[in-house]
Formats: sequence, C-alpha cells, structure tokens
Amino acid sequence: MNLFNSYTRIIATLAIGLSLAGCSKNDRLMYEEDPRIYFYTSAVVDYTFAVRPASYTVDTLYMPIRIMGSAQNRDRTFNLKVEDSSTAKLGYHITFAPLVIPANTYQISLPVYLHRKPGLKDSIVTAHISIVESADFKLGYINGVTGTGTTGVLDRLHYRINITDQLTKPANWETVWVNYFGVFSKVKFQFLIQVTGRTSWTSTGLPQDLNFMIQTAKYALYNYELANGPLIDEFGNRVVFP
Repeated sequence: MNLFNSYTRIIATLAIGLSLAGCSKNDRLMYEEDPRIYFYTSAVVDYTFAVRPASYTVDTLYMPIRIMGSAQNRDRTFNLKVEDSSTAKLGYHITFAPLVIPANTYQISLPVYLHRKPGLKDSIVTAHISIVESADFKLGYINGVTGTGTTGVLDRLHYRINITDQLTKPANWETVWVNYFGVFSKVKFQFLIQVTGRTSWTSTGLPQDLNFMIQTAKYALYNYELANGPLIDEFGNRVVFP
C-alpha cells in the first residue's frame, strides 16, 4: 500500500511538472508569435525649462520601453501617439527619436525632445502619450488603472509629460523635499537651483549626493547672509533651511 502511494505521488509530481513546463513553453511561443511592447515604468513627468539657462532651447527626457517575447536579429518599429486631449503639440513642443527597437534588444530608453517655446512662460502644456499597435508589436500588459486623464494611476501603455518654463513647485516637495529644505517658495527654490546646479527634482538620488546637496545649500545661504543679509522670499519671509 505504501509502495502504491509512493508511485502515485511520483506520477502526480511528474504530471504537474510536465504541465507547468508545457504552459511555460506555450507562453514563450505565444509571445514569440505575438510580440508586445509597453512602458517599463508608468510615469507622470513634470519638466520645467526654468531651471535651465536661457540658451537651452531643447532638452531631452528618456522613456523606458520594453518588449514582451524574444529579441530578434533585425530592427523592429513601434508606434506612439500623442493623444488629441494633449495641449502639447507633436512637432512643436515635443518630438521623438526614431521609434525603433534595435536587433537583439529587449529594452530601450527612448529620447524624447522637449522644445522651449515662448508660450511656456505663462502656461503648462501636457502630452498624453500612448503606445499603439504597429506591424511588429501588439500592446503590452496593463498594470494599474487605465486611462490618459490628468488624475489617477497610469498604466503601462500610457505616459504623461507636463512641460512649462515657469518655476513651479515640484510635485514631491511636500512628501520629500520639505523634510530637507522646509516650506516652499520660488525664491528659495531658485536659490537651491543656482547653488546646487540640480535640474531634476523628481527624486533625491543617492544618500551621499543628497547630504552633499544639503550641506552645499546651507553653506551657500550662510555666505549669502554674511554678504547681503537675510534672503527674503516672495511672501516676505526669510529663507531658511531646517
């Protein structure tokens, strides 16, 4: 009886293993026959030219794009669409590098060129970007709430870029930067940009880089006050760091 049970367990285990192997093989075959593409990370990017010198007329962002299925020994093309709901105009505010997945490649960082235009001094324009099917790729998987609206979670098929030339408060100031630099003001933010040289405020970066930036800002403010007295912001408050 025990021997029979042992044989039964062995046969069941082999059957399950073969079944899983078959599923894995079928999945690979499906994606080889039906390759797909998606944004590696879902994102909303806030970009301002105000942190750049006046000589900057074009800047570059990079969108992470990945395929599902096997790499191939030829270049393949994919399609992106700037939705009609966008206020940013393709070819005027935003342009893309060639939409190509090179041979033997699974992932790329696609250059997206943002153009500094006069109207951005007093407005924010938004590009709602969607992946659409091409001859080489179908749509990849969705992870989260679908949609291209200005609120909620975006999925892996949509990307949003907000572009301006105004000095705007970073979206993560109240959750991240307030802990290091205190209450936001445009005067304070402009001072931070000038003394640290930092142009991207979407993340803090490495801890050692953050610590260096904090010390640089505090030392620069100390020297400014020695030479000029307190730095006063647009609200009439003295600029201080915690």
